[in-house]
Amino acid sequence: MQNQEKNNSFLPSWMCETEQYVPSIDKDGFITKSTQAVLGVLSKLKWKEGKDRCLSASPSLKLCYTFLYILLTACSKNYVFSLIMAGGTILALATYPAETMKQIFSGTFGAVLFSALILLPAVFIGNPQILLIITTKVFVSVTLIGILSAGTSWNKLTASLRSFHIPDIFIFTLDITLKYIAVLGEICMEILTSLRLRSVGQNRKKAQSFSGILGISFLKSREMAEEMYAAMCCRGFVGEYKTQKTSTFRKQDILSILLMIGVTGIFIYFEDLWK
Repeated sequence: MQNQEKNNSFLPSWMCETEQYVPSIDKDGFITKSTQAVLGVLSKLKWKEGKDRCLSASPSLKLCYTFLYILLTACSKNYVFSLIMAGGTILALATYPAETMKQIFSGTFGAVLFSALILLPAVFIGNPQILLIITTKVFVSVTLIGILSAGTSWNKLTASLRSFHIPDIFIFTLDITLKYIAVLGEICMEILTSLRLRSVGQNRKKAQSFSGILGISFLKSREMAEEMYAAMCCRGFVGEYKTQKTSTFRKQDILSILLMIGVTGIFIYFEDLWK
């Protein structure tokens, strides 16, 4: 005991103290907000993938009548026709689940609000009808696109573009871009999670952490691009976007075609009344 006390007397005081490290508190708002932003983008992408619904028309016909309805709504000079299209769009939207309706309306609300703010000076000038007409047309157009995206899987939607003789390189670029945005988003999530787990104490150089995340994401994207190019070369890809040729006509398409004819007839009728 006496020898131990003598030994302690020769040791510095800091070597005799117990190790109790308490890291200083630091705000992790940067990591939290970044993670929430990436999760928001990924959730939207997963929602936009869509699911094929039973008793629905073929993807090619969905693209056709969506484009037709948007074109007729934009070209209509009679506000009654726009109201009819708005009512029909709401009825079609009512067949979807509540969560899907919420997602579609969130995108529609932003587009309608933006157009209303742009056209707000027209109300003070003395043309409030312009605000009503344009916002109604924006509502119909954006909601129709949301319904198309929510009710059709993305791969079938891009494959159906071949029916309209869209260039192969455009379809391929569109398909690969959306898929790799989701992949890069998951990589960013993993990097942010690892950064949070390794963050101890205060970090006064958060900008460097952000630049490091961007740098790693860029390197990963370049690496994946090279790997995809090598994989395409190994599989003999020559730039042709080939799809499986199957019969895409369904019994449900008859109802959609009749509805297209009916909407076109209503458009012509109200345009004649306008004249």
